[in-house]
Amino acid sequence: MKLKYIIMAASAAVLSASCSFLDLSDPNAVTVGNYYQNEDDIAQSVNGVYAALFGGSVLGTNSIYYEDCKARHVIYPDVGVGGGENASFDNCTVKPSSSNVLSRWNDTYKCIDRANVVLKHLNDVRYSSEAVKSRLEAEVRFARAYCYYILVTSYGDVPLVLEKLGTLEAVNAANVRVSKDKVYQAIFDDCKFAAESSLPNLQDGTNCGRASKAAAYTLWGKAALQMATDEDFASSKSKLCAEAKTALEKAWGMKPFADFKSLPIEDAFDVATQETAKENIFQISYITGNSAASTSLCSMFRPSAIDDKAYETNGKSSAGSFFMPLKTAQRIWDEPGDYRFEKMMAHGFHQGIETYYPLKYRDLDASGYYGCNLVVLRYADVALMLAEANYHGGGSEALTWLNMVRNRAGLANSNATGTALRDAIYKEREREFAYEFKGWSDRRRAYTRAELVTFMKTVENATEYSDTDYYLPIPHTQHILNPEGLWQNPGY
Repeated sequence: MKLKYIIMAASAAVLSASCSFLDLSDPNAVTVGNYYQNEDDIAQSVNGVYAALFGGSVLGTNSIYYEDCKARHVIYPDVGVGGGENASFDNCTVKPSSSNVLSRWNDTYKCIDRANVVLKHLNDVRYSSEAVKSRLEAEVRFARAYCYYILVTSYGDVPLVLEKLGTLEAVNAANVRVSKDKVYQAIFDDCKFAAESSLPNLQDGTNCGRASKAAAYTLWGKAALQMATDEDFASSKSKLCAEAKTALEKAWGMKPFADFKSLPIEDAFDVATQETAKENIFQISYITGNSAASTSLCSMFRPSAIDDKAYETNGKSSAGSFFMPLKTAQRIWDEPGDYRFEKMMAHGFHQGIETYYPLKYRDLDASGYYGCNLVVLRYADVALMLAEANYHGGGSEALTWLNMVRNRAGLANSNATGTALRDAIYKEREREFAYEFKGWSDRRRAYTRAELVTFMKTVENATEYSDTDYYLPIPHTQHILNPEGLWQNPGY
């Protein structure tokens, strides 16, 4: 069964996560020990892990709040500045009581809990081969690694749970924040297992939403790079940059193409081609025309008045969107001839405000239910992270990797050096990954915490930004369960 056919059906349970840290097993449920009889039972549970991973507040569409809204790439205009919880992410007023803060915490730990259940029962059944067992374990550990990457970058120190907790005492004992270095090490360990498993180097179109060795190496490199640029680990920066380069180069070595420049960027986002697009490594797969397995991506960015008909479907255009690109976001498109602007951006108005809006998630063939996938990892990301790793680690190939992406976009080589090179890399990431839910993670790698305060105050709608906003607050309902073990982040 194609993974995308089971994602949305299973996600309802994910989105109904309780306010507890991790759920206890129901002794009367068939989903505990007595359920696992054969390989297929394990495989179905692995699908359930993916369903949780693709939930709205983990890797799904709600990630826009935690990434692009916090980075001020987009705002939530229908609520208005200063009004409503959704707007709090773009105007720096997020509170510990925010339901979106709690959802990210609960939904991510729900996925971790499902992964730990599968790992606990992995040896309970016989497999058709050791390779099958290795693959299933690798998929689960990749998902768990991604969850902890999200948690450690969102909240800082977080509880680290690597086994199924079966008693209240065990849950309470584990409900304690541990240092970020331990969380990152767990991510590296899981990624290493997945990268060295029996997973294929890359998945085919049918399985584009499943883990691969290339995806594991990419996530490994991404996590190492994020840790390397965290000032708390300054003494290990060179070592972590080297680790990031090694992992990312291995991911690059699995690429299914000879020339990056020959890959049309629009193929990565076109519903007709994206599942088999050679650039894409890992994506959330949706289905056009299926109410249970479609996505709202197509309608998230469309303005109420469209000039160029780029979003028309069946002769009709959208009547409004959830999010609007900021005017200041247009500053990144300041080099003439950028192919990405031509192919990925269009002109329109929202609530009378002139803006550009992205075309990455259009689904022209849809009849109300959209099948445009959310691309999580692709090779342009690998190339630009290699540029980052070389820059931060003192390597000599930063410009080579940067210019590879620039040339594909129709831009001339950059010759930048020093901090200008840093700025060029991250500006390229803004252009290349506009509205792909990577903004805040990128911002934090680009600047020190002090620099970020200065920079953000220059961005529209971010004048209230302070160092407090660097991390999300620990959700209030979690903090009160264990005020000492789950201490609140400073400033909240």
